[in-house]
Amino acid sequence: MSAPTITPPPQTVANPLDQEVDRYEAVVGEPALATRRRRIGAWTTSAVRDLVYAGAVFLWSIAAFTILVTGVSVTASLLVFVIGVFVWIGFAYVVRWTTWVGRWLVGWQRREPVRVVYRRPATRGVVPLLKAVSSDPQTWKDLGWLGLISIVGFTLGVIAITAAVVVLAYVSLPIWYWAISDPGAQYGLTNLGLLIVDTLGEALAVSAIGLALAPLALLLARGCATTHAAFAARFLSPRQATADSKEKQR
Repeated sequence: MSAPTITPPPQTVANPLDQEVDRYEAVVGEPALATRRRRIGAWTTSAVRDLVYAGAVFLWSIAAFTILVTGVSVTASLLVFVIGVFVWIGFAYVVRWTTWVGRWLVGWQRREPVRVVYRRPATRGVVPLLKAVSSDPQTWKDLGWLGLISIVGFTLGVIAITAAVVVLAYVSLPIWYWAISDPGAQYGLTNLGLLIVDTLGEALAVSAIGLALAPLALLLARGCATTHAAFAARFLSPRQATADSKEKQR
């Protein structure tokens, strides 16, 4: 009579992802759920930071356009006179200050400073100063940047802010929907085409839609902010060829 055979229990293959999570928890001492929450919180904080940056760029683009148009108009009208020379020098330094604010915003968004160098006059005096300011390529880059930010910054800022405002309006709709006297006339808010919001249930439904769209709005703000900041850092940074011992870093 042959001995009975014993069948070993089936072996299960561990999921590599589960093994990685267990290994991470053992080393770091932090549960995977807490890790995911921390990552989501960090992403949300960064996205809100980008939204603030987009709003600041929007406001500063308006200021840059005003400074550029006013400065060019006044300088061009007075340049034929002696006082026009001083106006041009003053305008150039106002432009430098304006772009300094832009560089600060870009450095804040990218978490790294944007350096710049300006050519210094060889000697003291109005003529050497005028020559240094007028022949400095960075002066003309700053002027060009004011023109670009007036268009690019304004456009990207409007896109990011509009998306955020729409989401905020949808999320808060249950609070203020009742105050609209004619919901059918508010297209895009209380009049959504297939639905006219005039009851609390409909307002809550739209609020849920707004919550679902919130990550997309933050993602859009992040895209606008990172695109603008990367372009600004590349445009405003000095070229290596212009950095010499006679230039002043600011």
